[in-house]
Order: sequence, then structure tokens, then C-alpha cells
Amino acid sequence: MSTQLQSTALLLFLRNEQDEARCKPLAGSQKASAALFRRFNRYAIQQARRTGLPLFVIQGDQQVGANFGERLANAYQSVFELGYERVIAIGNDCPELNAGMLLQAAGKLEQHGLVLGPTQDGGAYLIGLQRSAFDRAAFANLPWQTDTVYEALEALADDAVAVLSTSFDVDRPETLRRQLWRLPVALRRVLSCLIGQGRGAVFQSHWRPFHLVFLRSLGLRAPPSPPCL
Repeated sequence: MSTQLQSTALLLFLRNEQDEARCKPLAGSQKASAALFRRFNRYAIQQARRTGLPLFVIQGDQQVGANFGERLANAYQSVFELGYERVIAIGNDCPELNAGMLLQAAGKLEQHGLVLGPTQDGGAYLIGLQRSAFDRAAFANLPWQTDTVYEALEALADDAVAVLSTSFDVDRPETLRRQLWRLPVALRRVLSCLIGQGRGAVFQSHWRPFHLVFLRSLGLRAPPSPPCL
């Protein structure tokens, strides 16, 4: 890995699975949806680890801020303060994202202040920022969770932006079912099983957390916030 890439970190920014399931009921019941998001989380972690880049996970009550924009901006700031020059943030809602795409983004981020992965609905599945291009206040005040956020992100860096291929994010059951064919076979089989279950189905999770670097040591604590924000 190049010396420059050693200064690049990945940031996985997540809700707790139960909160995710309540906001995005993708699989019939809340319990089934939580199982689905645990699988999404596991896959995102696997792909991030395969890059060899440092990975930080900030989830649930580790997040600080009154709204989504503030929490994400503070998460970036916390990783920059550890000494990294470039940070690439992802979520768990783009199951098409893989290690190769993450490494491509990391390479582009060496030459550009901002790297974006656009989604079909006007959002972004990946946001890579150089420290020099990060304005905490401006970033926090973008129109997050709207269909204009991608345009607003592009405007942050003027011409210093690199764009990856367009993908999709999963926020509705029909989106997941429609896009299943694009996913790796093993992941597709698991997700097909989960979303195919009826309402009230009980899922046994065999997932165990990876040994990752979490940011609890930074004293990050989030105040109660409205659900789904």
C-alpha cells in the first residue's frame, strides 16, 4: 500500500440495526428488517476490511449532534483529528459497494479534494474528503436526506471533485427486490431468504462482530435525537 493511502481512513457511519429497521421496514417485520440490516452491516465491514485501509465504525449513541448533518460532520472531524489526511465515509445501504470500488475511491482522493459516489435518487453512497476540503459547518448544513444533497455536495469542492459510477441505495423493499440481481451471488441468496419471509417471521442471527477500531475512546456521545433523522 502506498504511503499516501496509509493516510486514508474509511468511516462506516451507521444507525443501530433496530433503529434502521424501524425507519426502513424492508423485510415485512421489524425483527426481520433488523436481521437484514445486520447482514448489510456485516457485508459492508467485510468489504472495507478487504481494502487494508484503517476502518472506523461510528454507530448509534457514539454519534454526536442534533441532526444527521451534525452527526456525520462530527464523525469526519473525529477521524481527521486522529491524523488522517483523507476520510471516505460509507453507510450500509449500498450493497453493491465493494472493496474494489473503495480502493478506486481512495486512489482518486489522492488527487481530488472530494470523491462522490452518486445514487439514482440524488443522494450519495460514498463521500471521500481531503482534510483541506473539509468545512465542518458547511458540511453539516447541507440538505441531507433530500434528493438535492448530491448537487450540494458537488458544489463544495468546485472543480476538485471526482465521481464514481452511479449505484443505488436501499430505502424501500421494492428497490431491494428490483436490484438484487446486481449483487454478489452469496449475498443475493441470503437477502432473498430474508426478504422472502412473511410478517412475523423469527430470524436467528449468527453474526458476530469483527474486531474493529471504534471511536468510544474519543468520548463521543450523542444526545437523544428524533428517530429516522
